[in-house]
Amino acid sequence: MKGLRITMRGVVVQWTPRPLPTDAPDHGGIAFVDRDGVLNVGSPNYINAPNELVLLPGVASSIGSLRRAGYKICIVTNQSPIMRGLWDVERIHQIHDAMRDMLLDVDADAHFDAVLVCPHRHRDRCQCRKPMPGMIRLGEQMFRHTPPEEGRSIIEIDAGQKVHWWDEKIQPSHELDAMIGDRNSDMGAGWAQGLRCFKVNWNLGITSVVDRVLDQKDRGDPFDPMR
Repeated sequence: MKGLRITMRGVVVQWTPRPLPTDAPDHGGIAFVDRDGVLNVGSPNYINAPNELVLLPGVASSIGSLRRAGYKICIVTNQSPIMRGLWDVERIHQIHDAMRDMLLDVDADAHFDAVLVCPHRHRDRCQCRKPMPGMIRLGEQMFRHTPPEEGRSIIEIDAGQKVHWWDEKIQPSHELDAMIGDRNSDMGAGWAQGLRCFKVNWNLGITSVVDRVLDQKDRGDPFDPMR
């Protein structure tokens, strides 16, 4: 990825970085976190408005624990209702603003530094919809190389390095980076960037794996993208 290009196509971004909590180690790891079924109760009809958000038990303390352990938090979520015309980009920002407030009301350290949203449908064949790793690659660049201006934007990404799904898992850009999700598409995106991958049960969410993520010796769940 050569640089960040702002356009009306691409990934919908909220970039709100904050310093880590006092005494947190600054190891540079990023926790990439799926949204529905990991942070909040999912729905087959999508989460269409802030008042439909229901956090899963223990989510705020889990995010706070990751931040206190030195992790930056980057939500990466597929949200095709935008391209389906069910609602617009402003609606997704409203939903995530509400989620931020809900988390911080419970745990003052439960801040997410970035939200990256793929607005596309599967048939759009974009580079950002998981299991493609485009959002993770963008997050790595934002946190480590080229941060955008704070706030909201839409950032176009290029194809980047080709993913060899049939090959061995590559080395990550940081050994502590992790992908936390409830679907194989989440695991595939993390696998494609060499991340530690942790799959959760959709009705338990991130709380069920946070201790494992915090264990730096835990290399995550095995995943075969060809199965």
